[in-house]
Amino acid sequence: MGRAGRHTMGRSTRYWMCVCLGVIVGIFFLAGSQAFAAEKAPIRVGILVPYTGIAPLQAKGVSDGVELALAEVGMKAGGRTIQVFKEDDEFNPTVGLTKVRRLIDERKVNFIVGPVSSAVALAIYDYILKNQVVWVIPCAFTRELTAPDKANEKMFRTVETTDQANYPMGKWIVSKTPARSIGLIGQDYKAGHDSLAAFKAGFQDAGGKVIKEVFTAVNTMDYAPFLTAVDVKGVEAIYPWYSGTDAVRFVQQYQEFGLKKRLPLYSQVTIVDDPYLSSIGDPAIGVIASTHYPVNADTPANQAFIKAYRAKYNEHPSRYSEYGYTAGKMIVAGVESLKGEIDNTSRLAKEIQKVSNGIETPSGPLAFDQYNQRIVNMYVVKTEKKDGKLVNVVIDQLGKVAQADVWKWWWKK
Repeated sequence: MGRAGRHTMGRSTRYWMCVCLGVIVGIFFLAGSQAFAAEKAPIRVGILVPYTGIAPLQAKGVSDGVELALAEVGMKAGGRTIQVFKEDDEFNPTVGLTKVRRLIDERKVNFIVGPVSSAVALAIYDYILKNQVVWVIPCAFTRELTAPDKANEKMFRTVETTDQANYPMGKWIVSKTPARSIGLIGQDYKAGHDSLAAFKAGFQDAGGKVIKEVFTAVNTMDYAPFLTAVDVKGVEAIYPWYSGTDAVRFVQQYQEFGLKKRLPLYSQVTIVDDPYLSSIGDPAIGVIASTHYPVNADTPANQAFIKAYRAKYNEHPSRYSEYGYTAGKMIVAGVESLKGEIDNTSRLAKEIQKVSNGIETPSGPLAFDQYNQRIVNMYVVKTEKKDGKLVNVVIDQLGKVAQADVWKWWWKK
């Protein structure tokens, strides 16, 4: 073969090699493009809590709990990655509404977890429920949210209601302590009023008498005039309802004012919340309160939760961590059950209701009533000092409490 023939053959060979290479590249490109197109969009979870304001440790606990639950499944569920978006509602209803709009309209979230404040929850209620998102409420516990006229299939609550936490304590005090007349004092906003009203109903139903009621503004610095107002003739004990940094100041000033020596303090555990105990200090010793989650419960599920939480955050979980963690596990369970097909929000909510009942949480098996309100086991704890550390120790049980068990004093319809 001549030189020209060999040259022509070489060009022909190179040509067909280029064609084949192009076909191969095209095949891989097409396959990659199809795989990319088939990949589902991320699942978006919005967390709306007051990272600033009077309840920063509640916010941190909820947020950390949610993220731990999602991290345990590698930030993936139903074959889809999970993204988390956080917004600070500042414990302010107006700010909360602005921030929830950002999460829904700009971030396009599928789920919202939050808020802490009942006032914020009521402010964002209409806006959330008219949009296609599932709402899990971890802390806002005003009784109205899951009552029949406000309950919604797309809304779940992992925290006990104001009634579940406080009504049974009213009966318990009459049954287990000498106090038959009591003074009430609390924060002047929705959660404070609802909590004290629920306690009052339980206390009076059991035969007790409320002598005085006093309410104070959120973020009050000096409680002296209010302590004077509630310390009236006939009062044998005080039942306050405070949370966050307000609770810290109240308990400290209660002792400084000299009332603790003669008037015992009973409350919901918000008054001596585990995350705030070190800030309160010794004035917390002896306070008796109700809680759904003894943070040191010696059960396999709780010990595993504590171990994982400490490994991730280098601190002990609180009940707020449990609320958030439970919310995260519900989200994962629902998405997994539907294999990531969550565009139909009504179907997603029904699936979460179905698969959530029985989830093992740090405080026991999860259960909801027909209105998506959590049914809880309630305990009575006493703040003690052990090995130089303040802890809330279980001294009694109030038993399993559903909202329908304790709302009859106000729900008349």
